Order: sequence, then structure tokens, then C-alpha cells
Amino acid sequence: MNSSKAYELEHGTDIRPAHHRVERAKYIFVLDFNDGKVYRYNITKLCNEENEWNPDHESCEAFLLGAGHRLGDCEWMVTYYKTLEHGN
Repeated sequence: MNSSKAYELEHGTDIRPAHHRVERAKYIFVLDFNDGKVYRYNITKLCNEENEWNPDHESCEAFLLGAGHRLGDCEWMVTYYKTLEHGN
């Protein structure tokens, strides 16, 4: 076990500088042109320390196909933010 992981387990905090920490993806947002809806999928349970999955392009597309979206008819993004910012 490396020293930063041991420290984190003992003290409950990550000692790495903020710019060295990797934010794990938590949500996939989909703008589906077929029905004009925006979908938010919570993928927190898939992207955790245990399985270390931080989704790549291909696995996201596989997830979206499994959710019933047609890739040619939607735009999507992965983020760790729960809400979207929208303007006028």
C-alpha cells in the first residue's frame, strides 16, 4: 500500500494536491433528439474506488445503447456535477 493511501485510510482525507486528484465521473447527461428530453443517469455506483472505473468513450456508448438510446440521435456528456447550468 502506498503512503498516501495509508494516510488516507488512517486520517480519512486525501493528501494529494487538488490538481492531482482525479474526480470520478458520477453522471451521464443525454440530450435525446428522438423525444426531446434530457436524461441524467447516476453512475456513481459504477465509478467508485473499488472498481476504479472512470468511463471511457466506448463504455459510455455501450451504457447508452443498453439504456435504449440511439447514438446517432443524441448528444451526451460525462460529469461529476449533479445539475446543469443553463442560460437564456
